[in-house]
Amino acid sequence: MKGKTNDNRMVHYDLLRILAAFSVVILHISAQFWYDFDVTDFRWLTANSYDALFRFGVPVFVMISGALFLPGPEKTDMKRLYCHNIMRLLAIFIVWSCLYGLLDCYNFGFQNLTMSNILQEMLFGRYHLWYLPLQIGIYMLLPILRIWIQNADKKNIRYFLLLFLIFQVGSETLDALFVHKSVTYAASLIKPYMVCGYLGYFIWGYYIAHYGIQQKYHKFIYAAGVLSLACNVFFSNRISLWKGQPLGKIYDSFGIFTFMISTALFLFSTARVSRHSFGPGAKKVIRELSLDTLGVYALHIGLIEILTARGIHSMLLPNIVGIPLFSIFCFITCTLAAAILRRIPVIGKYIC
Repeated sequence: MKGKTNDNRMVHYDLLRILAAFSVVILHISAQFWYDFDVTDFRWLTANSYDALFRFGVPVFVMISGALFLPGPEKTDMKRLYCHNIMRLLAIFIVWSCLYGLLDCYNFGFQNLTMSNILQEMLFGRYHLWYLPLQIGIYMLLPILRIWIQNADKKNIRYFLLLFLIFQVGSETLDALFVHKSVTYAASLIKPYMVCGYLGYFIWGYYIAHYGIQQKYHKFIYAAGVLSLACNVFFSNRISLWKGQPLGKIYDSFGIFTFMISTALFLFSTARVSRHSFGPGAKKVIRELSLDTLGVYALHIGLIEILTARGIHSMLLPNIVGIPLFSIFCFITCTLAAAILRRIPVIGKYIC
């Protein structure tokens, strides 16, 4: 019975990972023409609304990692950590940075570039790949984090999370809402960096998965998550109209509304979806799609850029339908490509 429960919980993480990957695709497609329209244009308001709704992807990815990696043994196998987990992510980052750099060089024209320019393009790659070094940095801390987690009591972890909520989520939200500068300045005077950044989501994912949240609070958290979806849309549109320019900081990863959406999704998956029994066929399909998500993350920006250069993009139709349709097409295409690439003998696992 226990084995079956653990198997179902892995399926639940796989489903959550697939949803997070799709959210990253749709938010980047939503933001594709973000600066091309006036904020009063319905097309901009529509694209920004989609962007605001699907900002939970990276926080959820990090929360899943925390839930899966932190419960490991107190004494971490350093060789496996570096040679398996970290080296693989580093290789994937280098491969795709080089490929995106070469794509840019091709678009610029190799004849117009020096070798220094080419190497620089290959080094910087593409903006969305920042997630891979982020994960590498967190993995490097695993030997320390596991010792703390194994020896910390529930109150100690809650204290860490409270500081994260105040000094990262709270501070970012106040700044995004243009609260008076004296307040944001006062909040920035004390900045305990250990509790800031995505490490907070890493610990939060572990806490929800392994300590849980009392059942009586679940409905309130789900309601807050749904309300936060509306708030992300409303406040980002209103602030942009107020300032007369595109402003999306309110729905960044550390905005309070994105935090609540991510929390509600993760809690629903761990508390509800994990209880559902999946058939062998469904488990196999879900697992396959989950294994392709890293490839989808790496590939989707390149596919979007290549298609857009050929006149294929979300604005071919009214973007209220164009964005989701183009996102589904890109997600499916990247999933199929990732499934092929990761099956290449020997090197496939270092590509995606």
